[in-house]
Amino acid sequence: MSTTTETTPAPECAPTAEGKALVLCAVIKASSKYAYQGRYTGKPVAMRVTHLEATEYPFHLENGNRYRREDLTFYVEDTSGKLIKLR
Repeated sequence: MSTTTETTPAPECAPTAEGKALVLCAVIKASSKYAYQGRYTGKPVAMRVTHLEATEYPFHLENGNRYRREDLTFYVEDTSGKLIKLR
């Protein structure tokens, strides 16, 4: 048993603000005409989906642009920061 109490978690076990939830991320597909917007030094970058809207381009990414579902590949970022591809 640990010497810490349940009300005072050990620093390595303390929850973080982002560590409590899964995060929806997206990568712009290479086949999309918008692929250049999701590259950093020539490589695709996973960006967080900031919010959804009921329009033709519903997915707002953290780069400030909106995209269609068919332009994106979706991932979930787990609490450890690992990306898991959605089917």
